[in-house]
Amino acid sequence: MLNPQCIVERSPAWGSVPSFGQRPSAHGQQLAVLRSLIWGYFWLLIFEGALRKWIVPSLSAPLLVVRDPLVLLIYLQALRCRRFPVNGTVLAYFCLLSGFILLALTQITVGIGGGPLAAAYGLRTNFLHLPLIFIIPRVFSYADVLKLGKWVLWLSIPMTVLMVGQFLSPPDSWINATSMADAQQLTFAMGKIRAAGTFSYVTGAAHFFVLAAAFLLYAWAERSDVYSRWLLWPALFSVAVVQPVSGSRTLVLGCALVVVAAITFGILNPGRAQRVLVVTALICTAAAALSLTSFFREAVDVFMTRWDAASAVAGGVKESLVWRFFGGFAEPFVLLPEAGLIGKGIGVGTMGASALLTGTLQFLLAEGEWARVVLEAGPLLGFSFLIYRVWVAGSIALQAVGAARRQQLLAWLLAWDACRSLVTEQISQPTNLGFMVLVSGLCLAAMPGNPFGTRHSLERPAPAGERLQ
Repeated sequence: MLNPQCIVERSPAWGSVPSFGQRPSAHGQQLAVLRSLIWGYFWLLIFEGALRKWIVPSLSAPLLVVRDPLVLLIYLQALRCRRFPVNGTVLAYFCLLSGFILLALTQITVGIGGGPLAAAYGLRTNFLHLPLIFIIPRVFSYADVLKLGKWVLWLSIPMTVLMVGQFLSPPDSWINATSMADAQQLTFAMGKIRAAGTFSYVTGAAHFFVLAAAFLLYAWAERSDVYSRWLLWPALFSVAVVQPVSGSRTLVLGCALVVVAAITFGILNPGRAQRVLVVTALICTAAAALSLTSFFREAVDVFMTRWDAASAVAGGVKESLVWRFFGGFAEPFVLLPEAGLIGKGIGVGTMGASALLTGTLQFLLAEGEWARVVLEAGPLLGFSFLIYRVWVAGSIALQAVGAARRQQLLAWLLAWDACRSLVTEQISQPTNLGFMVLVSGLCLAAMPGNPFGTRHSLERPAPAGERLQ
């Protein structure tokens, strides 16, 4: 049983302090510390790339795992506050972790893989951050999710300005620095780089703006004023501008998936369809207005050049998109004979182990996540780990469908990105891993059945004192 004193009825804004004369209980203070640690995880996720590229590039390698100690502190604090979940999902996680540890020891003993350090990094990649998915909904209330979304939307504005500057600057400019010395950001067409914002690589920016798009569509489709229009209009244009500027098909397709989710919600809830149509019209209006500028037209031309080139290599647009999604599921079966019974070594397929073993960042086994996991751990544990991730994604998807049927939009929008990431994300890239965990946890925290934190009605107008103006 959870100590009821550890459950607070109102969730203070991040960084706020109790009103004068109020003295929170010891459990309330512990919960506030835990909530602050999760906020710290969010801020490090956003700015660790900036630390590695611009502020302390000499510490780029250790900063690759800068969130790991914070995750351990979160787990310790969650245990103190009795917010570390104990259920079937978590027990299955620990069973898988035990199996992978035994497999890593076996591989090291028989001389398979990259040695103890590579195995340790592989175990860290696969398992260290996953429990945070289930802790976030036991700490964050619905109000906390909205506050984090507000920060995401505010950050999207300067992030877009930064990415526009990166798009306009030459590849060797300081603003386009990478986290590795003597390296440049990837180019995508006509000498333009894939703008990464504050992140070390463009995939971080892609995940960030997909999250921003989810909060943006939710706020516009909501009946009440969730966020101020002074925030929503600049954020709308920022998300629109960054689509071609990023040079990332992942970003564009991810944001398009959020729009599809909103339209699907309108179909499932005809009474809300009008608001969804309004959101769609706003997006079209913003795109039309931006198309009048020469800069946006140039960015679109460059992006389409890259899109056409990538599609031509893959045999066409249809083949490119289909293989991009479904090919990753088939690849491990094609490569299964290469994996052997116990795999090629846990961690060998990660970027961190690649840097450790070869001094360069490259895919030593496979670029696809499913192929990496199976080649590292062999078919038995490899597919077991992938099935576990599909199981978690399926659980989130079922809850999201229930939320949509109850006309509750935010969890539905977040679930589309969370489920996709859980099933297909290449988590050996630390930023990808961070966003997979964060978005999945936020999605669960926004579910109407979440028994922890403040219970808000997701769709009714909030009282004046609770609105995030």
